Amino acid sequence: MKRAYYIDLLRIFLTVLVFFHHSAIAFGGSGGWYYVSQTPTSGATQYVLSLFMSIDQSYFMSLFFFISALFMPISYDKKGFARFLKERLVRLGIPLLVYTALIHPTLVYWIHLYLDKTDASWVSFVWMMDMHYAEPGPMWFVLTLLFIETVYALYRRFFAGTLSKLLPDKLSSTTGIFLFMIVTGLAAYLIRMVYPVGTSFFGLQFGFFSLYIGMYLVGIIACRRNWMEQLTLKGATPWFTFSLICIPMLMIATRTENVTPFLGGLNLSALFYAMWEPVMCVGISYFLLAFSKKYFNRPNKFILILSDDSYTAYIIHPMVVVCCTFLVEQLSVSPLGKLALVLLIGIPCCFIMSHLLRLIPGMKKVF
Repeated sequence: MKRAYYIDLLRIFLTVLVFFHHSAIAFGGSGGWYYVSQTPTSGATQYVLSLFMSIDQSYFMSLFFFISALFMPISYDKKGFARFLKERLVRLGIPLLVYTALIHPTLVYWIHLYLDKTDASWVSFVWMMDMHYAEPGPMWFVLTLLFIETVYALYRRFFAGTLSKLLPDKLSSTTGIFLFMIVTGLAAYLIRMVYPVGTSFFGLQFGFFSLYIGMYLVGIIACRRNWMEQLTLKGATPWFTFSLICIPMLMIATRTENVTPFLGGLNLSALFYAMWEPVMCVGISYFLLAFSKKYFNRPNKFILILSDDSYTAYIIHPMVVVCCTFLVEQLSVSPLGKLALVLLIGIPCCFIMSHLLRLIPGMKKVF
């Protein structure tokens, strides 16, 4: 598969979207985050931010998994079992360990100092967090990816070719896409009876995992069957239109203040939300891939640099978001204005810091 330059642009876009997502939560959007501003948005602004959070959640991390899977088969073909696993452990395992053991507790320590909630030393606080409250934070994505890719490597090593004959040659039909939506939606609905949205285990929200795993599997098939060459904007537009129609449906369905039933359980609201997400995921992801392929599939040195730095930017973005939130809280501007400043200052800083970190000898092998 030749270089798909539009994938580099999408990788940057999704990294920026993650930064926006967590910054918006810091100023009142729905979801969990390290630190929520003491002056968050309210009313209509908060509602719009929360709506954006729901739309983002429906596709952005799933698309990340798809893009990650898109290059795994070729990578394994070149490296083989042992080298593939070794490089995955280095590139995923080391950043995961550093973040979980050091960056995450340090970030929590900063927040406690800012709120004047601790007088402990940094060393003792980090030790306490590691021993009793360790979790990967946003690096849950890397943890999940490490697990999935290990399973993939084991499959290739011991069961290679077992399922290859079952893979469709052509880009999935309308029936196939609807089947994907139904299976992932029903799986999410069933999982959320045990793990409702917002419930996590070691930072992993299993209620979203049916789409993550489904999109990863689709990414592998897309690589093996050259589906990306078959992508067209004409084919993506109906699904994107369908997803846009579903946005006001969610707004109508959640017009009441109590959204708890939508998060999970044996009820129609939970079923609606579980089925709504794959529709959004397919429509938006399909469109972004086809649109960017048509208009941005050309080499650009600046884009390639940002794409190379995007993984490191993802790793360090929580520190940048929290620090920028601390800074703008000192200003006498509206909460929405503060959010805008966090984005304007934080996103460039995040990528600049990432690039400088990767200039350190040996860092590019890990980050």
